[in-house]
Amino acid sequence: MEKLKQKKKKKVSESDPIPTDLLIDIFSRVPGKSIERFRCLSKFWRCTLGLPYFTELFLTRSLARPRLLFAIKVDKELLFFSSPQPHNPVDNSTLVATRYRMYFPKYLPSRVHPPLRGSVFNEQVICNPVTGESITLPKANVMGEKTSFFGYDPINKQFKVLCIRSRYGGRPRTQRVLTLGTGKLKWRRTMECEPHGAGIGEIGINGVLYYRACSIESPPMLACFDFSSEKFSFFQLLQRYFGQLQSITVGLSSYDKIGIEFDIAGVTSTGEVVFLPYYRSNSFYIVYYNIERKTFARVRILGFEQFHHGKNILVNPFLDYVENMKLLEDRFIT
Repeated sequence: MEKLKQKKKKKVSESDPIPTDLLIDIFSRVPGKSIERFRCLSKFWRCTLGLPYFTELFLTRSLARPRLLFAIKVDKELLFFSSPQPHNPVDNSTLVATRYRMYFPKYLPSRVHPPLRGSVFNEQVICNPVTGESITLPKANVMGEKTSFFGYDPINKQFKVLCIRSRYGGRPRTQRVLTLGTGKLKWRRTMECEPHGAGIGEIGINGVLYYRACSIESPPMLACFDFSSEKFSFFQLLQRYFGQLQSITVGLSSYDKIGIEFDIAGVTSTGEVVFLPYYRSNSFYIVYYNIERKTFARVRILGFEQFHHGKNILVNPFLDYVENMKLLEDRFIT
């Protein structure tokens, strides 16, 4: 009997381990928050889960399962939460957001821009909420009020930062560009452009930055900046588009699920407009509006109830957030 027990123990101890390739495939399917915990298990797993093969596999699969990202300013703190992003939101449904272990430098960035390939830009800081890393960029040597944008050059496969100086002292504004991943970070001065106020409703599509620009001397314009050619172009916004937008917002503003005032958080890949009410009670929620079906879906977000009774709270939701496990220094510093 004793010999039989010894044989069983020996058989268990000599069983084949799970192949590393299979484990990597399994890990590539779990949330990024779990990967950070797995990296702390040992030097072997920190190295394995940091391999280019794994980070690319994880990013590919994250692109197929984008999440909602919430940047929450609480007094002098900036916190990040995320939750699954519903493909077909149901009215009166609930999502649970979990917090990333992201801690910013002592100063609070003034503005949180939409995430780009897993990275979040805050005027002078680039961070990865999943890994908890941050990189502080050098200051652009410009005078007056300025606005910065984070973008990607798909031709040269480079990340860039555009810094625009608003009109100053009667002169047209100038801009500077910082290219990441090219050794020492240094701002370059580019061509001057017409003086239009910058930074309203920004969105990036295929390496081109779009935002609404305006000035006292001219009507509203659509500003376009190509991160590859590093050139600007401007187009007038036709009045009929404003009319269409107004017809939508007028109908929404009277709907009790939206509220009296609201922000447009973005548009999903399925064409639904996501709204964020200005005035909220103890429960936080966002509203999906399907333009074709003219239907609403109010989705409650749980996870940061502890901040409802605090002061100076600002919540910025971002759609289609993709978790990226590649380290910032590998992407932006070479």
